[in-house]
Amino acid sequence: MNNPQPHEFPPVKELVIHDAPMLLIDRAIAADETSMTAELDITANSMFCVPDKGVPSYVGIEYIAQTVAAYSGWRARQAAPDTMPKIGYLLGSRKVAMSRDFLPIGSRLMVHVTNVFEDGEMGVFDGEVRLGEEILVDARINVYQPKENETASTPPLGNNQETSDQ
Repeated sequence: MNNPQPHEFPPVKELVIHDAPMLLIDRAIAADETSMTAELDITANSMFCVPDKGVPSYVGIEYIAQTVAAYSGWRARQAAPDTMPKIGYLLGSRKVAMSRDFLPIGSRLMVHVTNVFEDGEMGVFDGEVRLGEEILVDARINVYQPKENETASTPPLGNNQETSDQ
């Protein structure tokens, strides 16, 4: 994987559309034009943590997806500093490998993503979740970020699923 360069990064909540408690990565620590590295601390209070076991390793796929979102937010801010994070979707994952059942409590994990392919709204990223040199989760994910005019905060007109008390 690439060796992204350290930068000054805003808080990750300014790069990713998620809020607590679903904002799962703690900070972006390095990036370049094709990759990003983020980190997070696994604690007994981490979302999805199973007491005395840790966080299930499959949650690492979401750590990878949120690092991709932070990468997207960071790149957008490089072009226009006042850019707000945009919604994106994890479409799927493949080539997933997990070396453990759980990500251990008390560990600081590094999440590294590399942009493999990008075509408009679609993207493919390779991602790893590491504890030191050990790769805990390795996956390739497919993502989609719709154009601004394809998303709306209100339902389309004529939605026949509305209900009333009349």
